Amino acid sequence: RASTKPANKHQQSLHLHTSKEAGIMTVLSYDRETVRKSLRQKIRRAAATAIHQEDVWAKYKIEDIPAERVVRHIYNPETRQFLKNETIVKIEKEPFTNGAMRHCFRLKKLATPPQSATNHRFHSYGWSRALNYVAKCYLNEQGEPDTNERDSVLTDIILQYEAAHWADKYNVNAPKKIDFIR
Repeated sequence: RASTKPANKHQQSLHLHTSKEAGIMTVLSYDRETVRKSLRQKIRRAAATAIHQEDVWAKYKIEDIPAERVVRHIYNPETRQFLKNETIVKIEKEPFTNGAMRHCFRLKKLATPPQSATNHRFHSYGWSRALNYVAKCYLNEQGEPDTNERDSVLTDIILQYEAAHWADKYNVNAPKKIDFIR
């Protein structure tokens, strides 16, 4: 077994593995940029495949649930202000799972709400192609949904947007970039 130093900052160490019994020598070497590009291509192919696949939540018939207008809170870490906008969702009434602190519900959200909630097609407006999300609801000490959770939710929103913001700032001159998924 031997190692050499990288030829440049993108070249990983060269590793030689030998086996006296089999008389085999394997040389493993890779360029980090090539690996990153390959990984990006694989992710893009997987995303393209997922776009063309049927809805993985189709069996739950979420499109049959009545739609609701909700207020979405989006935090801006630069201004430290919340932006509010209305959107339309369909959400299961019963949680599909829960953890120690939260219930989890399947939710579908349309990218663009229809003009009128009174439209007869409102309940079937493109829901089979709507995006899938998981909505979470805090639990109180008794394991019941917490009706006073607003402050906890807003604190979580701030935390996640701040983390994404600082990840982006770090990535400007980072030797190794990081992603934060909200």
